[in-house]
Amino acid sequence: MGKYYIWFVVVVAGMAGLVRLLMPLRFAELQLERFRAKNALQRARIRSLLFLISGLAFGAIYFLPWFHQSWIIFGIGTVFSLLSAAECFFQAQFPTLESLVFQSRLLGILYLGLAAGSFVLRTRV
Repeated sequence: MGKYYIWFVVVVAGMAGLVRLLMPLRFAELQLERFRAKNALQRARIRSLLFLISGLAFGAIYFLPWFHQSWIIFGIGTVFSLLSAAECFFQAQFPTLESLVFQSRLLGILYLGLAAGSFVLRTRV
């Protein structure tokens, strides 16, 4: 089951990173348009809190003694959840076009790094 999750992270994080790096302005414009809806910023903050909670849950499971064999999966799950939480939080905190373009580029690099790291670690699962 773990190898499928690793491949899921490789594909999803890779696609997320590529979109954010190849088209940062267009992605930022889409995000900005999404934030114009009523209560969109509040929902983004709540979503970041949910991602943070799931990341902390993965982190807690990561340190439990009986899950020591699946440490890679839980470690990657923790990083993926915390990265998603940071993305939602900072986009809601700084919803201007310039900051969203910067965040898009930065998160694109981080998502591609997560995809590359997951790809390298997939042989250990």
